[in-house]
Amino acid sequence: MARNDPDVGLLGLCQWAKFGQVDAFISHSWDDKPESKWKSLQAWRRSFKRRHSGREPLVWIDKYCVDQSRIESILPLVPFFIMGCKEHVVLYGRNYLNRLWCVMELMVFAEALRKRRSNFKLVAMGVPEVEVFDDLRKFDCRKAKCWQAEETTRLLHCMKASVGGVAVINRVVQTIPICSSNFWGSSAAEKLNKFKK
Repeated sequence: MARNDPDVGLLGLCQWAKFGQVDAFISHSWDDKPESKWKSLQAWRRSFKRRHSGREPLVWIDKYCVDQSRIESILPLVPFFIMGCKEHVVLYGRNYLNRLWCVMELMVFAEALRKRRSNFKLVAMGVPEVEVFDDLRKFDCRKAKCWQAEETTRLLHCMKASVGGVAVINRVVQTIPICSSNFWGSSAAEKLNKFKK
């Protein structure tokens, strides 16, 4: 997760899984600090293992699970990969909402939440809860970008076609149904987890 350049060898670490079998889809921005993401991911992993009798989680992480040699043909399938996971874990750093792919993932998470098909956890990496809610409330998809301008244009076009325009995309993200209990590692979530034990 430290670098965003392709590494086709990582695909060899993956295994096939059925729809609904993968424990979590890990969403993150390549622009956020790798050390923060790794630390947050490992903390979430330890928590998962405690909740599942020591079992390692089966996760979907883009750099590992997308065949980098066929990236153009695989990326349109990402929404299906998201919906096929039991839990959605967002490693939310300062740059998360600036990346259009992250926004697309967040829209799919929102749909899953509305249909009660998802356990959504947001791991705020150095961003206070109140700022995350404020970021979501003020979100404007026109400020989010991909690495390449043509990819931004293509993805934004697809997103607008699927939901009906920029205003709808903004409304979906601005009204994503999350509350303090969705924040993993927040004081509210920690208290809730202790109570459940």
